[in-house]
Amino acid sequence: MTNRPCLVFGHYFGGSARSWAPLLAALAGEFECVVPDLPGFGGTAAPAPDPSLDGYAAAFAALSPPRPWIAVGHSMGGKIALAAALDRPAGLAGLVLIAPSPPTPEPMTPIDRRKTLASFGDLDDARSHFEEITEHTLSSEQFAACVADELAVDRIAWDWWLERGSRDDISGATATLTLPVLVLTGDNDTVLGPNIAPGVAARLAGAQLETVAGAGHLVPLERPDAVAGAVRRFAAGL
Repeated sequence: MTNRPCLVFGHYFGGSARSWAPLLAALAGEFECVVPDLPGFGGTAAPAPDPSLDGYAAAFAALSPPRPWIAVGHSMGGKIALAAALDRPAGLAGLVLIAPSPPTPEPMTPIDRRKTLASFGDLDDARSHFEEITEHTLSSEQFAACVADELAVDRIAWDWWLERGSRDDISGATATLTLPVLVLTGDNDTVLGPNIAPGVAARLAGAQLETVAGAGHLVPLERPDAVAGAVRRFAAGL
């Protein structure tokens, strides 16, 4: 394990460190892993008074070990990992972006944005949300954890991502990245649609794009074995 790069994980919007539990189990201790609750998620406090994508990226990069590491980001965590990579942190060897929020503003209609902002803390909305965005049915325990994590988000972090973070445009800077990148997407991602992940890969020089069959937006929860295999292959090729 010591000869392999460390994996530093950034979870999806509304998730937490435990969102990675199925993938960590599938990886079976093969890698050293750093698995944080991003600020404002998993019951932690949001950055005050003014969260920013740069701030989240810096906090994420600060978790990295003093040796080679791979940033693994899912959805919101993918955009944060990509933003962190722009500062060329020491030891960063590659990026795995899973159903990533794009470096361009994330497509969301004004109506959907207002509805999501207004759904903060609503149990029924949280349940409906996870029923809609998954292709592969989660276990009852996984589903309950997803709902609980969404209800635990700090309001400041919730509003920041929807109003600002998801809208930030870092696409101009990403064209300068030369790191190895793997982009993974579910074949039925109803959150981002079929074009976002290919568009992200196209913006990053030499990025690989893989589609995970039988997965919606929560790819690491829905198909952890497939994601684990992709991570192993990517790390072995560095």
